Amino acid sequence: MEIVQGAAGNVDGDWKSLGRASWVLNPPGCPLRARLLDRMERDGFTPMIAAEIHNMHLQLAFVQAGYGVGLLPARFIVRNHSIDTVKVLRPPSFDLHPSVAIVRAGQLGALGKAVEQLEHGFRQLLEAADTTKPVTRHRRGVAANRRAARPPR
Repeated sequence: MEIVQGAAGNVDGDWKSLGRASWVLNPPGCPLRARLLDRMERDGFTPMIAAEIHNMHLQLAFVQAGYGVGLLPARFIVRNHSIDTVKVLRPPSFDLHPSVAIVRAGQLGALGKAVEQLEHGFRQLLEAADTTKPVTRHRRGVAANRRAARPPR
């Protein structure tokens, strides 16, 4: 995730300047928004939310038009060839890399193979996205507190 402003913006990349800026964010309920606001409030800043938009394309358009500073995925900015129309701001000690975990039930029976393929696909996607900490622990062989599956008829 990147904090961005329109190319003509004049917000500095420090928390004091970001605390005075208008923001274009997801509506309440977004965990990344919550982490951003929590970080700012710990430093004594109450950001002014100019727009709450649940659509990345519209958020980007609002940021490019100068309505405020936004929080958008880096890949989205690059994919939409928007890097020339926005400035990326990197305040000190701010990191928003989401954590992803895959949890499976101990015994899946006939669904085991399908879930393994799904898990494998997720692993490939996450590793291709250069996640800093890919999940490598497997639960195979861990007993579950459940009764044994019925034998096939």
